[in-house]
Amino acid sequence: MPSLLHRIQFDHDETAFQEFYKENVFRLFQFAFSFVQNKEVAEEIVNDVFLRLWQNRENLDRIDNMNVYLYVAIKNTAANYHRKMASRNRVDLDNVMVSHFYLSPDPEQVLVTGELRKAIEESVNQLPPKCKLIFKLVKEDGLSCQEVASILGLHYKTITTQLTIALKKLEQTLQPSLAGRRVRGVGSE
Repeated sequence: MPSLLHRIQFDHDETAFQEFYKENVFRLFQFAFSFVQNKEVAEEIVNDVFLRLWQNRENLDRIDNMNVYLYVAIKNTAANYHRKMASRNRVDLDNVMVSHFYLSPDPEQVLVTGELRKAIEESVNQLPPKCKLIFKLVKEDGLSCQEVASILGLHYKTITTQLTIALKKLEQTLQPSLAGRRVRGVGSE
């Protein structure tokens, strides 16, 4: 069975495009919102990117990494919005607000108690903005450090350093919660 992108490009399949949109819209909306802090503008940015993608569907096979392409397109469209609104000339990653962080459900997280989940979310929300954005893109959205570096226009080493900082801060913040779980877990066996 041909991939969604193949069906979009060669068959001009609108159903495949709608499915592709649904698979990606939420995480891209979160990313756009982190730059513009406005729900309607973030939705408009995401929809503009998808509209351009549909209009240029004949060239989809020229895109090496669709994830990176979509994130960069969102970032650039958000930067264009800021320039157009004359609020600032460049998107400053140190001031980006990632306010829609959530832990995506997977089998491992199902085992995490509600209390520990809340502690993790609170710890993530205490990270500096750039660090939080990088953590979200790598750990929640599943992008590689290299992809995040390309998307944000930063060096690979900056991404890995920020990710290391985030993980160390999370470990420090969560140490009491984890120690408590270990003690309760040993006593209850």
